[in-house]
Amino acid sequence: MDIETAAWVSADNRWHLTTTTGKRYSCNVLFGCTGYYSYETPFEPSFPGQEAFSGKIVHPQKWTKEYDELVVGAKVAIIGSGATAVTILPSIADVTSHVTMVQRTPSYIAALPEMDPWANFVNDWLPQNIAMRINKWKAYLQGALFYQYCTRYPDAAIKEIKAGMFAEVSSVMDREEFDRHFTPPYNPWEQRLCLAPGGDFFRPIREGKATIVTGHIDHFTENGIQMKKGNHVEADLIISATGLTIQPNFPFSTIKVSINGEPYKASTHLIYNGIMISDVPNLAFIVGYTNASWTLKADIASMYFTKLLNYMRKNKITKVVPREDPEANVKHENFSGGLSSGYFTRSGDILPKQGDKFPWKGGVNYILDLVQMTFGGFSTDSLEFEMENKKIS
Repeated sequence: MDIETAAWVSADNRWHLTTTTGKRYSCNVLFGCTGYYSYETPFEPSFPGQEAFSGKIVHPQKWTKEYDELVVGAKVAIIGSGATAVTILPSIADVTSHVTMVQRTPSYIAALPEMDPWANFVNDWLPQNIAMRINKWKAYLQGALFYQYCTRYPDAAIKEIKAGMFAEVSSVMDREEFDRHFTPPYNPWEQRLCLAPGGDFFRPIREGKATIVTGHIDHFTENGIQMKKGNHVEADLIISATGLTIQPNFPFSTIKVSINGEPYKASTHLIYNGIMISDVPNLAFIVGYTNASWTLKADIASMYFTKLLNYMRKNKITKVVPREDPEANVKHENFSGGLSSGYFTRSGDILPKQGDKFPWKGGVNYILDLVQMTFGGFSTDSLEFEMENKKIS
């Protein structure tokens, strides 16, 4: 069903939901699992002359089966260099005439081995439940240590990552060409680092099925893209993998929300513990990590909220609201997930803010979140409760 409105009413301490077809529901608690980006409105910048292009232009969020057929035997240009472009290029390279990735800014792309000998060894020699836990922690710690290495020693990380990328394409690129296409103007993990399973992104480049063009687009032509440096990219189909936009009503997606009749405005609220919103009663949501597996944060958020609900049930509490203490002098900052990616910087004015101290700052470090929100006792810090029409804190 498609929920159109959600209204919190303190008179009965319930959420009242209305669907687009007029059906009505009510509940004590809402748990949001809509992610953070807008499914309806991708980021689609306009390019000069794009109306002159004779082929079709499609953003990946608007992909249909029609485009599965249109790419076959076609010259395809992909605009963008992020995770979407890095995923699409190897997925279509074998059926197209040629693929050209047109990028303004290169990305760091690491080839991830398809086989993990350590994981296979553990799976073969240990019981499944033990092997699963060991492999989970090994994968997390490996990723966390690499993230810390990149942020603490960026120069060494750049050298190592670029060496790995060059090894993938050195058979078809000299060093000068490689540096032109694979030298991002930022440090690793200031924006997302892309992982290519089995190095699949690099294979079509080695095989001559794909090329990279780095530079600024001047305008579209009838049969492709004219670059400012003078080169022209021939294309029958253009895939505009230009990114996403954040929900303007985060974390409610397209739902129109009110609290006791007052419209909810995301940017006027603070994020609590990375899973709740200040001054919004009986609500939790899931947003995963930007630098680790999404499901790690989903697990923590679910465990924390389960603890909270059990605490409320045990103490006959009907309402919980995160409240900022005015005397705590919490500094409000834009929420970025620890990244400088365009979709976060473009959305700084519409997202809820984060604080500069716990519990209003968090959600980017799995170990800290795990210790503070699950292993320890349940903390009621900055939470306001209501029990039997009597407010407690």
